[in-house]
Amino acid sequence: MSRTTGRAGAVGRALTVLWLTAAAALAGLAAPPAATAADEPDDGLPLDVRVAAVTPQVLQPGQDLTVTVRVRNDGPTAVEQPRVVLSMDRTAFIGRFSLDRWRTAAPTDPVGTDLVVADLPAALAPGQQTTVDLVLPANQVRLSTRATSWGARGLAASVVDRADPARVRLGVVRTFALWFPPQEVNATRVSVLAPVVGPAADATTDAWVPALEAATSPGGRLADVLEATADAPGVTWLLDPWLLDAAALGGVATRAWADELVAGMTDREVQLLPYLDTDLAAIAHTGRSTLVATAVQRSEAAARQHDLPDAARVTLALPADDEPDLATAAIAGAADDLALLVGPGTLPSPAVLTYTPSGRATVSAGGRDVTVLVPDARLSAALTTGRVAVDDALLAPTGAVTPASAVQDLLAELAVITRERPNDSRHVLLTLPRDWTPDVDVAAAQLAALATTPWVRGEPVSALVGLADPEIDRGTLPTRSVVDTETTGTEIDTLTTTLDRRGQLVGMLADPQSALGDVELELLAPLSVAWRADPAGRAALVDRARTSTDALSDAVTVAPTTDEGINVLSTSAELPVNVTNDLAEPITVAVRLRPDDSRLRADDPVAVTIPAQTQVLVRVPVHAVQSADVQVTVQVLTPGGTVVDDDTSFLVRVRAEWEGIGTAVVGSLLALGLVVGLVRTIRRGRTARRAAPEPDAGPDALSPEEDEEEARP
Repeated sequence: MSRTTGRAGAVGRALTVLWLTAAAALAGLAAPPAATAADEPDDGLPLDVRVAAVTPQVLQPGQDLTVTVRVRNDGPTAVEQPRVVLSMDRTAFIGRFSLDRWRTAAPTDPVGTDLVVADLPAALAPGQQTTVDLVLPANQVRLSTRATSWGARGLAASVVDRADPARVRLGVVRTFALWFPPQEVNATRVSVLAPVVGPAADATTDAWVPALEAATSPGGRLADVLEATADAPGVTWLLDPWLLDAAALGGVATRAWADELVAGMTDREVQLLPYLDTDLAAIAHTGRSTLVATAVQRSEAAARQHDLPDAARVTLALPADDEPDLATAAIAGAADDLALLVGPGTLPSPAVLTYTPSGRATVSAGGRDVTVLVPDARLSAALTTGRVAVDDALLAPTGAVTPASAVQDLLAELAVITRERPNDSRHVLLTLPRDWTPDVDVAAAQLAALATTPWVRGEPVSALVGLADPEIDRGTLPTRSVVDTETTGTEIDTLTTTLDRRGQLVGMLADPQSALGDVELELLAPLSVAWRADPAGRAALVDRARTSTDALSDAVTVAPTTDEGINVLSTSAELPVNVTNDLAEPITVAVRLRPDDSRLRADDPVAVTIPAQTQVLVRVPVHAVQSADVQVTVQVLTPGGTVVDDDTSFLVRVRAEWEGIGTAVVGSLLALGLVVGLVRTIRRGRTARRAAPEPDAGPDALSPEEDEEEARP
């Protein structure tokens, strides 16, 4: 049972002194080696005290306050007469730094006024745990109901042993009561952004399937992200649509997860990442800006294919680095004027500023103004881990995180932000990391509380993008900052060249698409931010793409019909070559000869279809101009003219004049034979005439004069 008490803080101060005295005495008995803060437990006390519930989360006048705590004895000895005390510091917190002082207070520091005491009925043995309800009646709250009095108050639950006369504090936990007399306030606008991205993808194998199945199975990271945020429609999802495409190839858990994800988009803002969560910094640093457009277009096409909300588009750029450089900002600004998200803690507000400004800024990059969204580092840490990140790096909040403590911590922070400038409603952004592995109970409780708290108004991230620049000088980003694990320019060039060549080579196939594959996916996959964690795996991915392309050209080979060279003894001939197709499907190619000497000229290429895993003999016509020894290279071309193979050459001995010489010799011989024949014929004729007798001669013929005289009468 519990009872209220009116003991003042003087008792607490006395207990503090006694605890310090006892601690010093114990230290003198057995002084251990000096330990760092990281080596020590949260508070070093033997009892672990945790906040199980604060009801109501926001306390109003007339309501009882119930704080439920769990107490576990982690010490070596029993606590004979445990007493649990609820205390409150009724002073309002005036700044975020004052909240830090309460969170990081030492176990022996003051806890405010003791208000409720609960004595446990039995001893608490080592390892034993119990739960205690501490109820503060409404008439004992005694907080002002003035409009300006609302906000966070410090609460603490501590445990002592009544059997110990010194009443040394054996365990303590601190949290906040959130006091809010009914009134109208200018609520702080809050946007929450949760990236939804998967493991590193590979377009050529299904090696990523087990990793995605594990992430989307119950207890997996993506399953927890969905469970933590599904019932909080105010959370904007920043989605890589590849996850929905991949679900078709994944297991049962992945498909069920994808269905639940799409169902959870109702009444929710969904923003898209460039496909496969493209590493914008790598693209910026290698000058391949056109790849951003490729990734954006594929992302939005996938969203339409899966019937995502019409407003689901790529409007945000989420670099891999918390502090991107101006080169990356320029890429974002040039790509459809994307708003650039920086990491929590980047571009902090000036130290002289006494309030929390809106999380929007502008930087100049690439000759244009780029919108920058600046998450609140403390609030983002609160949602990521359950604890607000305190400004002093040397201090750390004490006590274990529970859903109840995380809620009160987050709402207290937002209450102070709202009260900093009560007439100026600002817009803050909470972002979660890509690899967020939430404590589902903690995150779900925080998000549910944000939706019902009177000084918080949930807004989609797009509302922050459209907000007017608050014109706070946050400085700028570094000019250029390259991380060793980024995709390199050499890898991108290799991919581009390899995939372009494959696209040309498949023209020789009857079914080009079967061998081509999804070249766009192969190009984008190694550019994923996820591959930064495994550069060697990314390099292997590039090598596999190159090997796949080389396999096409390597399957087509050429061999001469002889190793002795070929003789061409005429001005025209056909040179034979053997072309082999080792592919499992027929190919259509053209065979062309490239002599290295103009004294042998090749005719047009010869087209040929070669069945699968077959060798054919192809005869290519040539024309000889002049005698020479000519080295001839054989080129196998696709129908589009791309060289498939040109590794084979052979010697051709051209003796083109031999044909003329032979013709001349034969002609000469024929002419000689003709002449000899004629001579022999003539000689044979003359010999015959000399051997024959002369016939009798008749009267001599008359002369013309004699003929005329004889004719006269």
